[in-house]
Amino acid sequence: MLSEKLSVLEKNSNYKKFSLNRTLNNSEKHFKEENFLIVYTITITFLKANTNINVSDIKGNVKLSFTSGSVNLIGKQKRNRIKSVSRLISLLAKKGTFLKNCPVSIHLYNVSSHKFLILNKLKNNFFIRLVKSFNQSPYNGCRKKKVRRKKYVKKFK
Repeated sequence: MLSEKLSVLEKNSNYKKFSLNRTLNNSEKHFKEENFLIVYTITITFLKANTNINVSDIKGNVKLSFTSGSVNLIGKQKRNRIKSVSRLISLLAKKGTFLKNCPVSIHLYNVSSHKFLILNKLKNNFFIRLVKSFNQSPYNGCRKKKVRRKKYVKKFK
């Protein structure tokens, strides 16, 4: 499977080959490696009540964009992360045929416990080169403002 992807990348003229000199175990060995440029970025975002998947190229132009509503999930069904992500990835595999042999990067926003499930499903369909995870939701929330005591005033009768 990997050899097929490498042969496709070799045929494509956008990829340049370069050689690196490395030393391993105090002996000089020359290794030839390919520079796999990232062509597309898949962004998966978990919001409070929705899930988004966007595919964009290097310049930032959006190629595909899907939300939980695009796979017929309505209302509180969209909060079920596993169901919505699995349907969105299968839709992405159907619609994004141009992603099959291209190296892609994956950006995950607010994906905490479902990260490995998402990566395993994407690994089967795409050639993943880079994974970045961004957790934007605070762990315990913002610190609450200090409560001021009311001044005690004696009332005279």
